[in-house]
Amino acid sequence: MRPQVTLRKALQDPHLLGNALPGDSWRSWRTILIAANGEMLTDDERKLFQQLSGREREPLQRVHTLEAVVGRRGGKSKAMATNAAYISGLCDHRDVLVKGEKGVLLCVAPDMRVAGIVRDHCAAAFENSPILRQLIANRTQDTIELTNGISVEVRPASFRKLRGPTYVGVICDELAFWYQDSSYVNPDVEVLAAVRPGLLTTRGPLILASSAYAKSGALYDMWRRHYGPHGDADTLVAYGTSRDFNPSLPQVEIDRALAEDRPRNEAEYLSIWRSYGWPAPGPWGSRACRPR
Repeated sequence: MRPQVTLRKALQDPHLLGNALPGDSWRSWRTILIAANGEMLTDDERKLFQQLSGREREPLQRVHTLEAVVGRRGGKSKAMATNAAYISGLCDHRDVLVKGEKGVLLCVAPDMRVAGIVRDHCAAAFENSPILRQLIANRTQDTIELTNGISVEVRPASFRKLRGPTYVGVICDELAFWYQDSSYVNPDVEVLAAVRPGLLTTRGPLILASSAYAKSGALYDMWRRHYGPHGDADTLVAYGTSRDFNPSLPQVEIDRALAEDRPRNEAEYLSIWRSYGWPAPGPWGSRACRPR
């Protein structure tokens, strides 16, 4: 995976991805994505990075796994789709694909409706760029085929149907709401195990994005092990409330939702993990549930 242009430059150029995540409301997402792609942050961005990742400095190398635990309406789908457009359209993968082999940027979600949201945002990122739109060779209900040999595909979380392709990147959307119990046909661990071998030859990123839910499952386990300064260097976990990532959301509406149903909406908007359907202990909005 050789970037043809840095992500920072792509996000600043209106001919590339400059219209995808514009303005101050997307600042948190731009900071996390730039850091995850191994690029250096500015001093101001580094302060924001410290708040969202619990780490002192950006990794300065592209991470293998990016996990974003973000409250509802925090912009997860659009941010992940923008990153997908960058990886598939502005990075050269020919050095890791044999002649005639197609690379796939995969988005997996609980169902096709959820996966389709990322697909539509990704298509919009291409269409809104006078340069990137020229890469679109064909578009179907579940695939955007590009002239560079890469396709962006969306699929439901079924481990049997995800084996085989060569992936240049995998996005797992709303992972906290996938099945977790082994009694189900497609528990989250089996789906992740099915896609990881497809990333071995390309060393493409595995991207996990979701709002918080129960203190169980693959998303919670990775957050518990890798959030903060003691996590693995090749894994970056970003963690924050809805307004941490989307400050344009009205606080009054979030306060109203908390007043109506605090146990549920603390997880939805404040990213506080729930224990057996109830929120983790700690005051409203605190970071008491974070690992130490």
